Amino acid sequence: MATVLPQAAESSFEEKMAALESTPLFMKSLPSEESDDPVIQALQSLAFEGTPDEIAQNFKEQGNDYFKGKRYREALDFYTQGIDAKPSDLSLHEVLLCNRAACNLELSEKLVHCLDNQVLDQFEENYGSALRDCAKALTLNDKSSKAYYRSSVALLALDRLEESLDCCDRCLTYNPENVGVRSVRDRASRAKVEKTRQESEKKERLHKEQREKRLLQMAFKERNLFAVYNPKGSTENPYEPHFDPEDPERGTLIIPVFFLYPQYATSDVIAHFVEDTTFSTHIYQMFPPQAPPPIWDKSAQYTANNLIVYAMTRRKRLLKIGKKMTLRDVCNAAKGKEGEYDDGLELKDGCLTFVIVPKGEVEQNWVDDFKRTRGYYQTSIRQLIAKKTSTKASSSASIPVMSVNNKILRTANAPTTSPDETEISVAQALIDLENNVPELKSELRALQISAAREVDVRGGKKAIVVFVPVPQLKAFHKVQQRLTRELEKKFSDRHVVFVAQRRMLSKPTRNSRVKQKRPRSRTLTNVHEKILEDLVFPTEIVGKRTRVSVDGSKLLKVILDPKDATSLEYKLDSFSSVYRRLTGKDVTFEFPPANQE
Repeated sequence: MATVLPQAAESSFEEKMAALESTPLFMKSLPSEESDDPVIQALQSLAFEGTPDEIAQNFKEQGNDYFKGKRYREALDFYTQGIDAKPSDLSLHEVLLCNRAACNLELSEKLVHCLDNQVLDQFEENYGSALRDCAKALTLNDKSSKAYYRSSVALLALDRLEESLDCCDRCLTYNPENVGVRSVRDRASRAKVEKTRQESEKKERLHKEQREKRLLQMAFKERNLFAVYNPKGSTENPYEPHFDPEDPERGTLIIPVFFLYPQYATSDVIAHFVEDTTFSTHIYQMFPPQAPPPIWDKSAQYTANNLIVYAMTRRKRLLKIGKKMTLRDVCNAAKGKEGEYDDGLELKDGCLTFVIVPKGEVEQNWVDDFKRTRGYYQTSIRQLIAKKTSTKASSSASIPVMSVNNKILRTANAPTTSPDETEISVAQALIDLENNVPELKSELRALQISAAREVDVRGGKKAIVVFVPVPQLKAFHKVQQRLTRELEKKFSDRHVVFVAQRRMLSKPTRNSRVKQKRPRSRTLTNVHEKILEDLVFPTEIVGKRTRVSVDGSKLLKVILDPKDATSLEYKLDSFSSVYRRLTGKDVTFEFPPANQE
């Protein structure tokens, strides 16, 4: 019986072409390295046989072929070999230099839209090489239009506009009809005009900002305002005091103002408080007598007619403010007495702060507490001075360590009850890290949490949700990765996530509608979106899809950045459980497949 041999697999067209091109006779280009093949050796020797002019001409023609095929890197190599042959024909040498410059220009064009620093360095290097080749060509022929044209293109790309215009003008003196050079000159002229305009606008803007800053400083001094800024130079306040844009005389200030409600450890911000506006204008809009009380007001005491406003001065004086007073009136009232130290209101990171309490016992308790605090403050100052000047100061005096209660700051929507076991455990863990981890000590010292809650996760596990005040969220983000790792070591059986304690406002009704619109950041949709971003920080959400079932139920699918898959994949169930607990919505988190990265 005859033996049937297996048939060889049929080669593809690409494989056949590759095999054909590997045959010396059909090669499009010879290999640059040495070869043991005698046929290739013979062909390589032929490429370098002849006079320098013939060799250079041969390489020029091969470079031209590759340039026409837009294979600029190979064309550049051939032009370089032609230049290295050192032809005696000056016109040939000039052409080779200009052609190599054209290759560098084309290679640079491919890098224009790249932002990587290494790519940008290559971008500048290519244009620099083109300029050097054109300069050499001009030493051979000072009327080389191609050299002037390519120099002007490179200089324009490098934003050296005056030099680009100079190259164009030199070429046009003897070749005034050169369309390419004229086109480059027009572009360079327009770019110069635009650059001059931008520089003028920038200079005018800086001058205006400096003038505005001087006027603000004068206005602060006139109104007895003392600007106090974060020593680290960063602030979480997105608003700043400024003049009323509708006042051409620059006489009216608009200042962001915080209303603090110490009874419930919450606050409101009025982003634009015009100084000629009375306090009653804002208070009656925020706490109208006929409207239901805010959600956080458990005792229903916060109505406009039942509220008292207090201000604290720089020297720790307490001012009781009439609701009919304007902000400017309060600034004037805060001025220190003649012959005493200067006094006034403090602008902390650009904001003024006022305390609002209901009449009666709550007001009296807060005032008494403030007076005790003021006395402690003044005593502490005297003790500090005494300690600094005395040579026998007691070594037992030390800075008090922040207690667990001080580490918990109740904000809007936070529980008003005493801290529970979970909150105390988290607060104590933060204090331990502050005292024992040097890298986190300075960052954690000022940070506080507003609440903490345990959430059940699929598989019998649990997660701890740490709620943080919104103004401190950016500060938490700076240390969140390290802080999460340290906390998960302490709570080894639970995952830890951080979420800002945001406050939602209900949609205004016809009866409760006020002049100040509900900010978008307080809407249900926006708060839910921010919760998603907080949960997965520091990774980014790259996509979302909502799947609707036949029964009408919805499932949100959130796609995360695949580069963080290894570090976050183990927490995806915790993210889903926490989001469902906080919003009542189902969500799944996933990373795109590897082939979609």
